[in-house]
Amino acid sequence: MTRTRRLGIAATALIGLLAVACSGGGDKVERGTGNDADYLRAVCIGIDRVSDALVAATSANEIAAAIEEFANTMRAINPPPDLTEYNRQFVAYLDAALKDPTSVVTTAPPLPPDGPRRRLAQLEPSIAECREPTFFSRGLE
Repeated sequence: MTRTRRLGIAATALIGLLAVACSGGGDKVERGTGNDADYLRAVCIGIDRVSDALVAATSANEIAAAIEEFANTMRAINPPPDLTEYNRQFVAYLDAALKDPTSVVTTAPPLPPDGPRRRLAQLEPSIAECREPTFFSRGLE
C-alpha cells in the first residue's frame, strides 16, 4: 500500500472520528451551539495529526498519543446542535482506538446523519485546514 493511499485511509478514518467529539466532562462549556466551520477545522486538524502519526510514528504509543489528543479536542469542542450526538459517537470511536491505535486504518469511523453530513461536505473545501476535503463527502451522491 502506498504512503498516499495509507494517508488517505487514515485521513478518512480520522475525520469520521472527529465528528463524534462532544461528550461532556465536568466543564461548564455549553454544548450544541457551535458552528460548522470551527467544528470542521478541529476535525481536519485532528485527522492530519493522526495521519501524520500513522506515517511517521515508530511505536503504537506515538500513534495513541495523537489519537488521545484528537479525542480530548473533540471531547472539549462545542459542536453544532445537530452534531452533538455524532460528536459523542466520534469521541467513543477515538477512545476505543486507544486500545489498538492502528485500528483507525481498519475500522470505519461513524458518520453524522445525512443532512448535517451533506452540509459539512459542502463546506469542507473552503476550510484551509482540510487538506483532504473528502471525509464527509465520500460516498455521497
